[in-house]
Amino acid sequence: MNRGMGLAQNYETFKTDINKTLGIDLNAYKEQQMRRRINQWLNRYGLESFDELIRKIQDDPEHRSRFTEYLTINTSHFFRDTTVFSAIDSTVIPDITRHNKRPRIWSAGASIGAEIYSIAIMLAEKGVTARELLATDIDQAILTKAEAGVYHENQISNIEPVLLSKYFIREGTNSYVIHDGIRRQVTFRQHDLLKDPYQRDFDLILCRNVFIYFTAETQKRLISNFVESLRPGGYFVVGSAEQIMDPGSYDLQRVSYCIYQKA
Repeated sequence: MNRGMGLAQNYETFKTDINKTLGIDLNAYKEQQMRRRINQWLNRYGLESFDELIRKIQDDPEHRSRFTEYLTINTSHFFRDTTVFSAIDSTVIPDITRHNKRPRIWSAGASIGAEIYSIAIMLAEKGVTARELLATDIDQAILTKAEAGVYHENQISNIEPVLLSKYFIREGTNSYVIHDGIRRQVTFRQHDLLKDPYQRDFDLILCRNVFIYFTAETQKRLISNFVESLRPGGYFVVGSAEQIMDPGSYDLQRVSYCIYQKA
């Protein structure tokens, strides 16, 4: 057996072990991207093999937590992609709050919570209170950080100074804590997009910079699930590298950059 075939078989075993250990199905992810990330992790910590990594995350809870956060790609900051948030502010929010309606909004793959808190701030600026602001992620450790609402200054660099002073309190030299009035509006919940059931009747769902890591088949399944979770006329927002091909096949129509509406 050549070395390439051996590595391929080892990775197949590793995927099974990761699913058993962390509950993450790597078959749903693009293999090339995921293997590159895992190999970078092995090099960073001087681990010689997939088997050694499995033993490490089984025996070391701290390493397990760090690896899970790394594997699920938790990177975000407030008002990420100003073009998208501008359209949400000018088009989506006025529509879903028409006639004093209190919307239900879901941030899927919420990571550090910057996205859902950004939405909460936009609603507050319009004097609107949501019926539900739900933020979910597969990684419970990152949700705990999000719920605490503490951010480094580079994560809030897109926030206008007037909003920063209004909704954050400086802590130390380079950290900020989001105001309790915003933080308490959001419900954080662990949720696996690949396995867990989806709630229904949302007015707005954001799942941004998540699809790019999944296979095309998995992307189609998730988009269908999200559309079913939207009420008629509800909005679905994806990342800038995740434009939906043939949105009509999902009962969606494109209304702006990265933003789709359920027919």
